[in-house]
Amino acid sequence: MNKNMMVLLTVILIVVAAAGGFYAGLQYQKSQGAQFAGRSGANGQGFGGRFGGANGANFSPVRGQILSISDNSITVKQQDGTTKIVVVSSTTAFANTQKAEKTDLKTGDNVMVEGTTNSDGSVTASNVSINPQAFRPPTTSVPGK
Repeated sequence: MNKNMMVLLTVILIVVAAAGGFYAGLQYQKSQGAQFAGRSGANGQGFGGRFGGANGANFSPVRGQILSISDNSITVKQQDGTTKIVVVSSTTAFANTQKAEKTDLKTGDNVMVEGTTNSDGSVTASNVSINPQAFRPPTTSVPGK
């Protein structure tokens, strides 16, 4: 084999190995289940595609305190004082530092909900984060204590 053929063969092997690694990484990510970092959403369109459809259409974050919980929904009092009904289903992902379940929700919990806005103004949740970092008060340290 001449030198040019060896270089070409090496480049082809590198490209095939990189493509295989990329494909394996995608399959691994899919196998990790519904975790926020692992959600790719419609068409994998960056942030917009990850939440609420292509290019972020109907993306509707809801942040606030849970007022009530029913079988198919939670009512959240938002930071501006308004309330929002959030529809939850068997495909809604719940997280509380780690993966959580709907049964981990408690009235009075703070939540951040990501989902799509429905025609009636409610939101169908794709992700519910319980007591997200945004609601935790900053920790302050007092010098000398």
